[in-house]
Amino acid sequence: MSRRSWALFLIPVLIWSTTFYAITLQLGSVTAPTYAVALRFGIAAALLFGWLAIRGEPVFLSARVQGWVFVSGLCSYGISYVLTYVAEETIPSALVAIAFTLMVFFTPILARLAYGTPISRRTWVGGTLGVSGVALCFLPDVWGINFSHSFVLGMTAMVLAALVSSVAAVCSMRLNARNIPVVSYTAWAMAYGALATFGYGVASGQSFHLDLRPSFWAALVHLTVFGTIVAFLCYLTLLKREGSTRTMYISVLAPIGAVIVSILWEGFRPQALTWLGIVVALIGAWVTLKRRTT
Repeated sequence: MSRRSWALFLIPVLIWSTTFYAITLQLGSVTAPTYAVALRFGIAAALLFGWLAIRGEPVFLSARVQGWVFVSGLCSYGISYVLTYVAEETIPSALVAIAFTLMVFFTPILARLAYGTPISRRTWVGGTLGVSGVALCFLPDVWGINFSHSFVLGMTAMVLAALVSSVAAVCSMRLNARNIPVVSYTAWAMAYGALATFGYGVASGQSFHLDLRPSFWAALVHLTVFGTIVAFLCYLTLLKREGSTRTMYISVLAPIGAVIVSILWEGFRPQALTWLGIVVALIGAWVTLKRRTT
C-alpha cells in the first residue's frame, strides 16, 4: 500500500484500540447506552455538516443516492450498535470482539454477491489467521461459558451486527464507485443512524437522562471526534482506495490493539495464549496487506 493508504489503515486501528477503554468511562452513566450512541453520531453528523458548509462542499444528495446512504447509516450506525448492546447484556465482551472480526469474511462475500468482486486465496488465509488470533487472545476470558438460551441470543445478535456492518460497507462501496464525496454521504449516514438509534430508545421505553459528569463528556468527545469522525472517514476512504479485503482487517487489529492498550493502561497481565493470538493475528495481517488483493 502507499504511505497514504497505510496512514488511512493505521489511524482507525489506533483510535478504535482506545475506544474500548473510552467506553468504560461511560459505564454507570444515567444516560442509557442507546442514547449515548445517538448523541455520539448526532453530534458527529452536525459537525460534518458544518464542515461541509464552511468549505462549500456538497451537502445535499440526490434521492437515488440517499437510498444507499440511508441503508448504510441505518446498518452501520444504528442496527449494528443496537445489536452490540443487546449482545453485551448476555455474553462477555471478548465474544463481542471475536464476532466483529467476521467482517473480514462477510464483506468480501457480500461484495462478491453484489458486484462480482473476486475473492483471493489471501483473503481466506489472512482472514482465518486474523479471526483465530483474536479468538486465542480472548480464549481465557470465555472458558466455562454457560451455553444457555441467552448466550445463543447474544451470539446471534453479534453475528448479525457484524453482518449488517458488512452490508453498510458494501453500500459504501457503491457510493464510492459513483464518486459521491465521502464526507457528504458519511454526514447523512451518521444522521440517519443517530435518528434510528434514538428512535429505538424511545420505542423500547428507555428514559432519557443527560449525564453531566466530566468523565462522560470527555469520553463522548473522544468517541465523537476521533472514534467516529476521524476513524470512520479514514476507514471509508481506505475502502474506496484499497477495497474490502485490506480495509476489513481493521476489525481484526483493533481488538488486538485494545489488548495492548489494556496491558499498558489497565495493568492487564496477558497469558501465553494472548501473546500467541497477537502473533497469529499479525501474521494474518502480513498475509493480507503485503500484496494488493481484491
